[in-house]
Amino acid sequence: MKEKIERFSKGDFEYELPFICLSEDEIRITVEAGSSYQGSFTVSNSMDREMKGVLYSSNRLLEIAENSFQGVLSTVAFQFHADYLKAGEVIQGEISVVSDCGELLLPFYVHIEAACVTTSLGKIKDLFQFTNLARMDWSEAKKVFRMEEFERIFLGNEERYRFIYRNLIKSITTSQALEEFLIAIHKKAMIHLSIDKTKVEYLVTEENISDKLILTKDHWGYAEIRVGTTAPFIILEQKFVWADRFIGNTHQISYTIDSKNLRGGINFGQIMIKTVYQTLTIDVICRGSKQVTVSQHRMIQRLELGLMDNYLNFRLNKINLDHYVLETESLLDELPDREDSRLKGLIRVHLALAVGNQKKAEEELDHFQREEAILKRNSIVEYCAYLYLKALVLKEDGVIKETAKTIRGYYESGNDDWRLLWFLLNVDSGYRNNGSRKLSDIKEQYEAGCHSPILYYEAVCIYNQDPVLLRELNEFEIQILHYGIKNWILSKELAQQYSYHASKRKTYHPVIYQGLIKLYDEYGDIETLSVICSLLIKGLKKSEKYHEWYRLGVESQLRITELYEYYMYSISYTMQEPLSLPVLLYFIYNSNLSDKKKAFLYANIIRHKDQNEPIYRSYLKRMELFSVKMLGAHQISNDLAILYQEFVTKGMLNSELSGHLPYVMYRHELSCENENIVTVKVVHKELGIEELQPLIQGRAQIDIFTSNAEIFLIDSFGNYYIESVDYSVTTYLNTEEYENHCLEYSTNPMLLLHLFDRYQNYRILHEKAIALRKQVLQIENLAKEYITDCYQTLIEYYYENYNDELLEFYISQLDLHSIKPTERAKYIEYMVVRKIYDRALYALKFFGFEGITTNRLVKMCSGWMLTPDAENKNILMVELCYYVFAHGKYDEAILHYLVQYYEGATREMYKLWKAAKSFDLGTHSLEEHMLTHMLFTQNYMEESSVVFLEYYKDVTNHTLVRAFLSYYAYNYLVHEHVIHSELFLVMKREQNYEENEICLLAWLKHNAHNKKLTENELGFVEFHIARFVKKNIILPFFAEYRSRVALPERLLDKCYITYITDPHCQVYIHYRLMKDQEPDFITERMVNVFMGIHVKEFVLFYHETVQYYITEGYSEEEEITESFYAQYDCESSEEEDGRFGQINLMLMALEVKDDDTLINIMENYIQKEYLAEACFAPIHFEDQ
Repeated sequence: MKEKIERFSKGDFEYELPFICLSEDEIRITVEAGSSYQGSFTVSNSMDREMKGVLYSSNRLLEIAENSFQGVLSTVAFQFHADYLKAGEVIQGEISVVSDCGELLLPFYVHIEAACVTTSLGKIKDLFQFTNLARMDWSEAKKVFRMEEFERIFLGNEERYRFIYRNLIKSITTSQALEEFLIAIHKKAMIHLSIDKTKVEYLVTEENISDKLILTKDHWGYAEIRVGTTAPFIILEQKFVWADRFIGNTHQISYTIDSKNLRGGINFGQIMIKTVYQTLTIDVICRGSKQVTVSQHRMIQRLELGLMDNYLNFRLNKINLDHYVLETESLLDELPDREDSRLKGLIRVHLALAVGNQKKAEEELDHFQREEAILKRNSIVEYCAYLYLKALVLKEDGVIKETAKTIRGYYESGNDDWRLLWFLLNVDSGYRNNGSRKLSDIKEQYEAGCHSPILYYEAVCIYNQDPVLLRELNEFEIQILHYGIKNWILSKELAQQYSYHASKRKTYHPVIYQGLIKLYDEYGDIETLSVICSLLIKGLKKSEKYHEWYRLGVESQLRITELYEYYMYSISYTMQEPLSLPVLLYFIYNSNLSDKKKAFLYANIIRHKDQNEPIYRSYLKRMELFSVKMLGAHQISNDLAILYQEFVTKGMLNSELSGHLPYVMYRHELSCENENIVTVKVVHKELGIEELQPLIQGRAQIDIFTSNAEIFLIDSFGNYYIESVDYSVTTYLNTEEYENHCLEYSTNPMLLLHLFDRYQNYRILHEKAIALRKQVLQIENLAKEYITDCYQTLIEYYYENYNDELLEFYISQLDLHSIKPTERAKYIEYMVVRKIYDRALYALKFFGFEGITTNRLVKMCSGWMLTPDAENKNILMVELCYYVFAHGKYDEAILHYLVQYYEGATREMYKLWKAAKSFDLGTHSLEEHMLTHMLFTQNYMEESSVVFLEYYKDVTNHTLVRAFLSYYAYNYLVHEHVIHSELFLVMKREQNYEENEICLLAWLKHNAHNKKLTENELGFVEFHIARFVKKNIILPFFAEYRSRVALPERLLDKCYITYITDPHCQVYIHYRLMKDQEPDFITERMVNVFMGIHVKEFVLFYHETVQYYITEGYSEEEEITESFYAQYDCESSEEEDGRFGQINLMLMALEVKDDDTLINIMENYIQKEYLAEACFAPIHFEDQ
């Protein structure tokens, strides 16, 4: 700017100023609320020359990256901040471009729209539209759901939704998180599946069978569906199905029945379709067709097993002899004949003996005797069976001994089949009256892996005959006797012996336990009951299913160590009936119970204290101490809750107990029957701390101390659920009984936040509530939202109650970023009222001035001016001051500050100057700044002269004054601008100090028609015109002074043609004198007399006319710019006394035929010619 002022002061001007060119006529943009917009435009000029300038934005929300620019083409980057604006707002303003090519306003219009995302459905900006996107394109919705901007765009001020989103997004599966989110915000229902059939049956041949199930869902959305099977013959085409891939609402689940994996007969299997919410089961039954036959070997095995079972049923007296024989005959008929087996014949011999048909038995044996060699060769077992039957039929001692010897030989030579042993047991005399040997050999078979029920039966019979043989209970004895117990064949003596040895065992055995139960059911003796109870205690069995035995033991007054303890361990926690007196008396002196069972015991006593007051008094002290102990351990359950309510009374609450109580007061029990859920997460918005608890048997204890707690269920895959999975929450204690008393001693965060939540929900605001909020503010990790809420409440309270000191303190602590936009203005105004100007100014920097009442802003500005900071320029305060000034609200301090520091468009500075003058403020610096601006931009304003004249009264910068006067004189001379008349007086005055030709010429032009000039002024005119003429600066208006001053001869008798243009242009005049015959045009270059004022002079006589046209150009190219006629001016000639004037008067007299006048003028002309020749001689200059 200084450089341009210097040039102007020296009279260096440009004829034509290029105009500013902007790439945009206006800026119209749409910005998302809560975001910012970056854009740009370019600045250039019509002459493509280098330019420089500065930029000002009328609204602080539109921030210009660089406020100055320089160059031929400059790109101006800007950013619009909509961080704290609301959708629907429209912001208008303008950017002032102040340059050395002039000034220009670029208006801008900003529409604030709701934040949105561009999708295949177009722009979406709310949850309703997002739900539609999820319905139409789940994959795209997932991408949007995962966007960082999702929360800001779609959730806005929905705090609960934001909270839910932040937790659900942690799910392993994004689709499941999205599904649960939409369910949680009630935009969709959860999916339920159904199947077209629940049972399928197939008749399978050798070929595989393929089939399908039609799975149907009742709503759109996502579900991860797992498909499995329980049978290897069912082969599934897919094991996972996703609900978003259904065609419409259905999906086919294809499967194949693999015939190779089928066994003979009926095959059962299931197809299971599972989601986290439900399980669908389809029963699959496959039957073999008639072509599929069971192998003969398997059929023989089945029939042989049937023969054995039938035999045992007979021996166990489950069927009589006739039934046994008939059933056996039936099975033998089905049993196919085999060349290598004589089993059927041997069994028929056995049947004949069984019914006492000796003759038939002998006949059958004769048949076998003839084939003895073949029988011996084919099967040793069948051969031995033949020998065994032969011995039974013949009943001869020799035969029996020989049979036993032969079978023994085979048995001991490696043929250790259990059937050989069984034959020996019945024919070998060595076993007679020797039960120990029999048992030893049977045990040997057992240990070798034989588990034949026939041998079991024989062993039981041995023990029944001689119970003393049962000396221990090892695996062999346990299995043998369990078989006997199961089939009810143990004698009472053997049962007692069994119970005795069971009592001696040091460890629990499930088979013994089952056997003892059957024995007790059969005999009901106390000894067996005692053994059962002892065995269970040894096995540490505390389950509820064993409680009945402990109860019977207690009622039978059995003296078993820890019986009463296990009675308590196994009792159901849901049992409400009073405990029996023996149990209660026992635990008065023996209290080895776990804490959990002690709580149950004591709770039962309290529950029934009215029925048994002595017992209650006996336990009273112990129960009190136990309650205090468990409270100190922060334990809670339904039983402990009864104890706490009984003994932790208001009267006994002290600082210690009050410190412990909040840890149990807000404990809840969550129950969830969904087996897929493994973990519960509780998050309190107030703290943001996550509490994770495993779900054990569908139960978990969680802390819930405010109504804002959110419960998330987590499955084994890591997916989160909040609404779609059912659960229930129950409380243990009624907290209201303790809260206010605890508050006297405890500052536990859970207690404080619970009371805070209640006061907040019920809008309670009294001294206690205020004190509580102060305590809440001390809680570590308190969420910013609640810190803000506490501060807001405290500020409102102290504002209403006129506590200035505390009001100022809490206002200074308040973070305005976390306050709702609708409330923010109020707290900024509070800051202003309390003179917390630094905080208020900081807030205004971020959130703007909009929404704050203008009066408050005026107070803010005025108050801030009184602070030491006002001594320096603060850009934000300058903007604020001008904001209130623009709204017509200001005072002297505001104007004074603006006068010192405001910079902007010339028009805006002029408004400020006028206001400042109305307050009689010193505006000298502003005036100088404005004048500099005006000259830099060459912005011609009518009011600029007024500003200059004020500045001139106390001028400090004479260069600026000279530049200003020169510029306006130049515009007056060259561009014929109208300027303030007082400026000409200043121009005249300034000539006394420093010569300025531009101003002097402007003054001469302005006064050319002034008839009131003084003698001194006329002398001044005459002197300077003569001086200019000597310098060949002859301007046409000089001639206007001919009647008042003596003008140089050169100015007389002339006609002037003036043309003003760029002094760098070449200007040519083309003219001709109009006669009867038109001559050709004469071309001459017009002289640039002064700063682009080109003048051509002619001598025209009366009635002469010159036709001319003017061309101009910078090089070879010329352009006709004007074409006119010039003719003789009669009026001016009448005043002229020169020769040309006299000639013109002669011509005029001649034309009117005034001979007398003509003669007089001619005489006068001749006399003057003579005198001039006689009195004056030409001056000759010698060559030097």
